[in-house]
Amino acid sequence: MTEQHEPCIICERVTLWRSGKNPYFIHEFEHSIFVIGDHQFHGGYSLILLKKHIRELHELAPPIQSALFQEVMLAGQAIVNAFSPWKMNYACYGNSELHIHWHLFPRYESDPDRQSTPWLHASEFKHHLITPQTAQNLGKKVKEHLSLLITR
Repeated sequence: MTEQHEPCIICERVTLWRSGKNPYFIHEFEHSIFVIGDHQFHGGYSLILLKKHIRELHELAPPIQSALFQEVMLAGQAIVNAFSPWKMNYACYGNSELHIHWHLFPRYESDPDRQSTPWLHASEFKHHLITPQTAQNLGKKVKEHLSLLITR
């Protein structure tokens, strides 16, 4: 397993959640937490953050890999149900933040360059930062739809 040597923003977000102080929090899954993204260039943008500091997907035991994928899919479906995007994009790179996490980008017909990577306009993300209150409002909307999926 990967050892953590440098400060990790994903671990910091998980620690905030554990202390009840992460206003971006939507839901706790078995292996991850589901959070609204700090920016909303793509409305409904969210993330899945692995609870443990692990760098690579292949370092997870196969049952955890499968369970994590199911968590990502439930989160994605909740976003689709809440925001009705044209398309969903999922990304798990870990090149900048060396901790397993997934980006969930809802894409809309009105998006600039909707058929290109959602990172194309990354320089604009900082202009779409949201407040903790907005995060809580968006999170509540997504959580309502997630709750319906989980109780099926």
